[in-house]
Amino acid sequence: MKIEYTGRHIEVTPALKTHVDEHFRRISHLFDGKATKAHVVIEVERNRHRSEIVVYWRNDVLTAATTLSDMYKSLSQSIAKIEK
Repeated sequence: MKIEYTGRHIEVTPALKTHVDEHFRRISHLFDGKATKAHVVIEVERNRHRSEIVVYWRNDVLTAATTLSDMYKSLSQSIAKIEK
């Protein structure tokens, strides 16, 4: 899976990338090993941490967005929404 990252008002640290990679590794079996592209957008504004994930798979586009006070929890919930 190819993952692109965009940070708005926040630097995308290696720890955040590792967090996302581990979660996607757990659900990779759902994508049948096909070439999949994901775009992760993280944003911080007034102590609100927003994560948006867009996955391009086959002919579909899966999107999920979450806003919480913790970036790691926000990313985890967005990936859980993609899994569902």
